[in-house]
Amino acid sequence: MDTVLQILAEKKINACPNQRIIPIEYDEKAYYIKRKISNGRNALIKQNTAASFWCEAYKIMMVNQYFPLAPHIIFMSDDYFIMDAAGKTLQHIAKEPEYTFIRNNAFAKAGEALALLHSTGLHHGRPALHDIAYKRETNTITLLDWENERHFFSVDMKALDIFLFIHSCFREEWSTTQLIDIAVTAYLSVKGSAEQIMNVKQFVRHHAILFQLCRELASFGWINVTAVNWTRNYIEKI
Repeated sequence: MDTVLQILAEKKINACPNQRIIPIEYDEKAYYIKRKISNGRNALIKQNTAASFWCEAYKIMMVNQYFPLAPHIIFMSDDYFIMDAAGKTLQHIAKEPEYTFIRNNAFAKAGEALALLHSTGLHHGRPALHDIAYKRETNTITLLDWENERHFFSVDMKALDIFLFIHSCFREEWSTTQLIDIAVTAYLSVKGSAEQIMNVKQFVRHHAILFQLCRELASFGWINVTAVNWTRNYIEKI
């Protein structure tokens, strides 16, 4: 790696001592620094800080041996790594008017990318819309934030990936399921992916009590709970 970029990164870190993810530009190119510090989330959701950091680094390197679906790390130390910027998140693309004409393609690429990941036997952990980036210039998808490894259910984690992706879409409260349909269709276009859809359907059936509880709680209007119900209904119809 260019030592000038490393020096610039160290300066950025010193200037932002409490910032975990720091954008940086060098030689007309965008990067992000990700540091080994806590993001302040509940420990029930994520592992401890060091475990999360090294887990993410390992998973990124493992995934990129198969397909370039994870961030490209250009420098790594014991305390941070620097990665190429990967574009705009799907959450951003779904909302911003400037992406209207490429929105469908971005979601199709995302569905295909998730299926390709699963075809290797690997999983992401939480492929929510804000953790999936699309780069218009290269027509590529990058899955971000690979540190989620806490398991709450006895389920194939690839199936849980599918559920969480669809759930994150329903959390946006779109007027139609068009973008979800596009992503799911693209997912199913990859050989062997139908089996994973069957697994997520099985997950829903095997946790009927949990989903019944979510139905009861939906009256409170909590979007995370309501989105669970919408996700369940959608998966049952695939």
